[in-house]
Parts: sequence; C-alpha cells; structure tokens
Amino acid sequence: MTKNTALWTTVKDDLRERRAQRAAARQLRSDLSAYRTPAEIEDLLAMVDTQEAAGRSIAEAPVIRSILSENLQEFYRSQTPVRRAAGF
Repeated sequence: MTKNTALWTTVKDDLRERRAQRAAARQLRSDLSAYRTPAEIEDLLAMVDTQEAAGRSIAEAPVIRSILSENLQEFYRSQTPVRRAAGF
C-alpha cells in the first residue's frame, strides 16, 4: 500500500465516522424533540443526573443536556404574554 493510498483510506474512514456521528446526533435531536415543556425536560434531565449519580455514566449526557436546554429556550421563546395568560 502506498503512502497516498493509506492517506486516502484514512481520510475516507474519518469522513465515514463523522457522517455516522452527525446522523446519530440528528437522531438524538429528533428523539428528544418530543420533550418540549419545562416539566418534561426537567424530568428527563433528572433521569440523566440520576444515572450519572448511580455511576452509570452516559457518554451522550452533555449532548442530551444541550439539546434539552435548546428545547427549553425554544419553549420560553414561543411563550408570548397572550399564550402565557391562556396557559399554553
């Protein structure tokens, strides 16, 4: 195998891995999109914290927290005074 072939193989493997990571992130974001209200988000965050406190570290925990934080921000951005008064 030549040096160029080895480099090309490494680059292709790296791109394949990055594609897989992006696909997994999109799937996680899609899965977590169902959690929209503060109560739902807080419940899920508590579950993640409980898992970590029990010593079962979740590799995706920081990403999960980030996505849920974005969901929570979106929830509060969508809450106009009229919608808040109506209880939505």
